[in-house]
Amino acid sequence: MSRPFPMMRTPDANDAPQLAQALVDFDHAVQALIAADPIAHGRFSRAYVTAVFRACLTPEGPGPGAPRGRPDPEIAQALKQWIQGRLLLHPGEARDHRLTAARRAAHGFWLQSLADPIDVDGRPRANRLLDGLLALTHPEA
Repeated sequence: MSRPFPMMRTPDANDAPQLAQALVDFDHAVQALIAADPIAHGRFSRAYVTAVFRACLTPEGPGPGAPRGRPDPEIAQALKQWIQGRLLLHPGEARDHRLTAARRAAHGFWLQSLADPIDVDGRPRANRLLDGLLALTHPEA
């Protein structure tokens, strides 16, 4: 999978179709994770967090998919609308502070990885962070 839905606007004015396709690809990755998850509580949040981490930890060579440009409010707004739409399909997840914290922490990890891609040395820490965030998405015991 490519990077998650990009938060950066590229200098290329023709990037709108690529951005739209990136969101579709990311949505498909999230939907596949949801379909494979037997635990209803936190299913969307778990899928979102996992998809973000998988994409951020996937090696990406230089080229047209490499992040560049500047953070773009329009792209951030499109992602926010996508998340809000998905949360409507998963009642209760928007009101659960643990699920919200996990999604927002994953989002922060994603933004940080745009500025400083995760290298081999950083993967163990990233994997521990992923495990901790996924723990937040399970029902409290």
